[in-house]
Amino acid sequence: MRCARGQGTVEYLAVVLLVATVLAGTATAAAAGPAGARIATAVPHQVLYAICRLTGGDCDRDRAPCDVGSRTASHEWSVTIAVLKGGHRRILVRERRSDGKVVVTETTAPLGGVEATAGSGARLRLGGRTLTLGSEATAELIGAYGRGRTWVLDDDRAADALVAALEAGDPVARPDQRVTEVDLALDGTISRGVQRIGASATVGVAGAVGMRTDRATRARTYYFEGGVGAEGQMSLRGIRGSAMAAGADRERYALTVAHDGRWIDLTTVRTGELSGTVSLPARLRPVADALNVPAAGGRRWVAETHLDLADPSSLAAAHAFLDGLRVVPPRPALEAARVALAERIEEQGVVDVRTYALERTSKGFDVHAGRGPGLGGGVEDSTEHTRLIAASTRGLDGQWRRRDDCLQEVRA
Repeated sequence: MRCARGQGTVEYLAVVLLVATVLAGTATAAAAGPAGARIATAVPHQVLYAICRLTGGDCDRDRAPCDVGSRTASHEWSVTIAVLKGGHRRILVRERRSDGKVVVTETTAPLGGVEATAGSGARLRLGGRTLTLGSEATAELIGAYGRGRTWVLDDDRAADALVAALEAGDPVARPDQRVTEVDLALDGTISRGVQRIGASATVGVAGAVGMRTDRATRARTYYFEGGVGAEGQMSLRGIRGSAMAAGADRERYALTVAHDGRWIDLTTVRTGELSGTVSLPARLRPVADALNVPAAGGRRWVAETHLDLADPSSLAAAHAFLDGLRVVPPRPALEAARVALAERIEEQGVVDVRTYALERTSKGFDVHAGRGPGLGGGVEDSTEHTRLIAASTRGLDGQWRRRDDCLQEVRA
């Protein structure tokens, strides 16, 4: 028995010496210049990757494929009678990933809520132009119960066939994921047309809770999302000019639970965007073209952080915070648990930062009339395109790396 213990001690010392040698070599390489610096960051990353594999963690998170571009098409209609509002929304999202896969998601949701109107007016949207007539103010509180299906496809041909089948109402293959979501939005809009100028402004806040289920792994992701947004539009009647500017900020928290009940991942996502469009009179377009002034576009940025809950310390921090949320009223210890979890995410999380070029167009109309209770309705079709223009990841070792693999796929 003593010999066995002695053998174990020798092996342990050998491992310690090996790690010390690796770290010493890393420090020497870092002092040798740029090439050495690359080696210095690569070696600790591989050591941490090997340790992660031994502990059963999510070790490929910092190598996960990027969303390099997307197309989102939505259709929504609504009718208001007195103060009751109802309608329907359908959203079809097609995302292209850097690994060549294409992800298609279809979501449908009935809408219901209350709306109050003061005045009468109408807005007509066509491409980048908006025509505002009359003067009105509306406030609405709308809820939606959405059900979604997601397919992960091998290439564009398979995605084309699926989208065509969905549009035609034909039978399709079983989805890879299913989503259920309940969201609530509070919006206020003011619009007014004065002589040749029509203007409108909308501000709102929204929140959503939902669950995503993966068919292959049977894992479930529970999430909560909240955000604010604002949009302003102005049209110049008679000279065929209009302008629109919009901004939004959203944050999402998500917990992924394995089929056996284990907590495996905690995710936070922060998304912001700014966009705008300008429709110029025909006689001014050559001037804009000569100056190379863009007439439409915007930017969306996404910061996504994943905390691997295979790590016992991270799991304990997540449990302490989420268990504290169940206690009503909240205890003073909840704030300490929140701070501890935030520090854990900041120190140990894998962070993906993406920036996208954003283009959005819409067409449709809405009309309202009344004072308090009223009548109204509207239809809107919108299309949104995004294209990845910058991508970086902070990996397992805490080092930031430019995701050239994602950007090369965009250029291809």
